[in-house]
Amino acid sequence: MSVSAHRAFSLLKELAYEKVSCSPEEKKAALRLLEEAKSCGVEAHLEEFSVACGKVHQAKLTVTAPYVKEYEVTGYERAKSTPEGGLEGELYYAENLLPLHLERAKGKIVLMNGRLRRADYEKLQKAGAAAILTFSGTTIDRLSDTDCDIRKLRETLTEPFGDAVAMNLRAADAAEMVRRGAKTLKLELEGENYDGTSQNVCAVIPGTEKPEEIISFGAHYDSVYFSTGVYDNISGSVILMELLRHFAANPPARTLKFHWYGSEEQGLLGSKAWTKAHEEELSAHRLMINVDVAAPTLGHNIALVMANDKAVGYVDGLMLELGSPCEVKADIYSSDSIPFADKGVPAVNLCRFGAPGANYIHDRRDNLKSRYIDEKALDITLQQALMFAQRVDGAKVFPIERKVSDEIVKKVDEYLFKKEEKKA
Repeated sequence: MSVSAHRAFSLLKELAYEKVSCSPEEKKAALRLLEEAKSCGVEAHLEEFSVACGKVHQAKLTVTAPYVKEYEVTGYERAKSTPEGGLEGELYYAENLLPLHLERAKGKIVLMNGRLRRADYEKLQKAGAAAILTFSGTTIDRLSDTDCDIRKLRETLTEPFGDAVAMNLRAADAAEMVRRGAKTLKLELEGENYDGTSQNVCAVIPGTEKPEEIISFGAHYDSVYFSTGVYDNISGSVILMELLRHFAANPPARTLKFHWYGSEEQGLLGSKAWTKAHEEELSAHRLMINVDVAAPTLGHNIALVMANDKAVGYVDGLMLELGSPCEVKADIYSSDSIPFADKGVPAVNLCRFGAPGANYIHDRRDNLKSRYIDEKALDITLQQALMFAQRVDGAKVFPIERKVSDEIVKKVDEYLFKKEEKKA
């Protein structure tokens, strides 16, 4: 059975809706993928895992001096609630987190540039900031478009550095507050933390010649708030389904495991949960193939290899043989291949990155109405993935050494904050 970009794109259209971690919509998408996998005649099931979640009941920000105005904000999920009656304090705009800015941050409500990264969170907590404000979108966004992102204080922030009051507002509103010299603010934030349930969709096709050797395929199917995630990453999910369909009809030499991961957008939680639950079998995994983002009409294909230099050359040679332009290089990729590489399993990430101005990711514009993806472009990554999967599965001796280079290991450790933990 041949793969079909048209069939894949039809499934993509079915799954073109917001699928946030632990939501009913995420579960709905998982069940649809499970149904489709079973229709291919393979054994498939769901594996559930727990996710630390938060719900914001109230979020309010008011400038109290030298002018009075309330601005629309969203509270960070899992953020610390303000005391009864709210939190009042002086606003400090920290353009960056240089020592001088941090010195002035103590006891202040700190407005910062950019996303709230772990290193920034640590600095602000140690500096004694009373609360943290971030902004999203652009200063020229229309109010009718939602650019006030809903964000989350992940456990990787709160567990080592403590809880914080944190809110997000529009870029245009942040600019207005700074421009008008907002001095004092009142914040009101009320939320709760709870354990939610997400799930991975798992399917397996036993090998006919070397069943003891496993090739793992992965793609995440969840999205972020406001985004349908057709680019990131239903495109990869439907490519994976076509590969499953092909190998179900053409039994592989090696055992193939297919995983559609939930809650990737919350910190690769689905793949982390799977590798933890199945750690005893990882020694049999020879390779992980991850497909994350595909189908933009204007863009370029790339393969990020998390193995060794020989593997980079092997993948590059195959792409040249296929006659499909693909940039191949050794590097990590922020997706579900990370937990596998962390356990010593080599990984190859197949992606199609959109050209500047021709792709939308983690954005309300990642949807079909934006008309920036199409099935012909999807087929490019689909054909690359199929050819690559066929060649490694059919090899008499597995062509990629089960080794991850020291450089990749170092980058993975840094990504997972292991370097920081070792220092502590």
